[in-house]
Amino acid sequence: MPRTLSDIVGRLFPTTQTGSYPRPRWNAFDLGGEDIRVALRRADFAEAYADGVRAMIGDQVTSGIDVPTDGHLWYDRHEGLISSFLLYPAYHLDGIEVLPEPNPMMAVAGAASAAAFGATWNNVVVTGPVGRGTMHLAQLWGAANAVSPRPVKFCSGMGPANLGAWLTDRHYHDKAALYRDLADAYNAEFKDAVAAGVEIFQLDDVGFTLHAPEDYPLVVDTLNRALDGVDAFRIFHICHLGSGAPIGITPYAGFHELVAEELQVDAVEYAFAETGFPDDDFALWSRFPSDKGLGIGVIDIKRLVVETPEQIVAGVRKALDHVPPERIHLTTDCGQFALPRQIARGKLAAMAAAAEQLRSEIGS
Repeated sequence: MPRTLSDIVGRLFPTTQTGSYPRPRWNAFDLGGEDIRVALRRADFAEAYADGVRAMIGDQVTSGIDVPTDGHLWYDRHEGLISSFLLYPAYHLDGIEVLPEPNPMMAVAGAASAAAFGATWNNVVVTGPVGRGTMHLAQLWGAANAVSPRPVKFCSGMGPANLGAWLTDRHYHDKAALYRDLADAYNAEFKDAVAAGVEIFQLDDVGFTLHAPEDYPLVVDTLNRALDGVDAFRIFHICHLGSGAPIGITPYAGFHELVAEELQVDAVEYAFAETGFPDDDFALWSRFPSDKGLGIGVIDIKRLVVETPEQIVAGVRKALDHVPPERIHLTTDCGQFALPRQIARGKLAAMAAAAEQLRSEIGS
């Protein structure tokens, strides 16, 4: 029987969150394009980084979360937008540059909208062969695990297919070749992370939602290539896009069959909370039976209202018509970095309380 997150944690309905968490306000240390190993040689940065990660993990643990994440303190501050999700790999992979260029919106909106759009934007450009560069994801995970009271889940940040969709290619002129090299760079990072001790691994990649259906096989091949030989409990997370995307997008029907049957992972996380736990999205798990686990996004990261445990429990009950309880875990729809920290804590506590209620109803 395939292993589940419940097996690892030791109880039903284990709880976790997706990647990012609000950084403490006092922590103003942005990494930018600097190698994390170089930055950690500076005592002020090293102390602030360790204390910041410790605080972010502490919020999760004291809220009752079973599997914490490092919070992605390696993302720079960008006023709650998704840009750091893109900019970390853009700054740190070889062969990619972030270039200020004329904003293409200006041609559409006209000069009168310069104040709204800005005259320039940061275009992420492939200028040479893609390589690992200074990503050092294993070291980032290790720094977090060293200050955590319980094992930390590895969260990849933006995955290779997702990243590929954002890039302006001025080197390969061949999408398959570009995605192959992106996958290989990530695969080397992932294997190093497992060698460092990672047991629970999460790949964040909304690549399907950024590609046309004819490119879905390329997305699957890219993700499987990146995951090849990564010997850990592997979770694939895909949401309705990040904090700036409209509420209400439910893209799963278009690609769930591929995810269920061809993606080489142990569990899949889908966002459900922001769209009200649609019955049709849960029914996909009966239409395309799979032995994969289901991580249910039960926390809406686009609203400042803290969910009640009862709302969360009602949503999870819908899943139980299609997926057995031992294969279900609870998580957030996406990273919480755009939320006020006290709201994020409240949402995690509500999720933990809902999990306890579910265990009392169904058995632990």
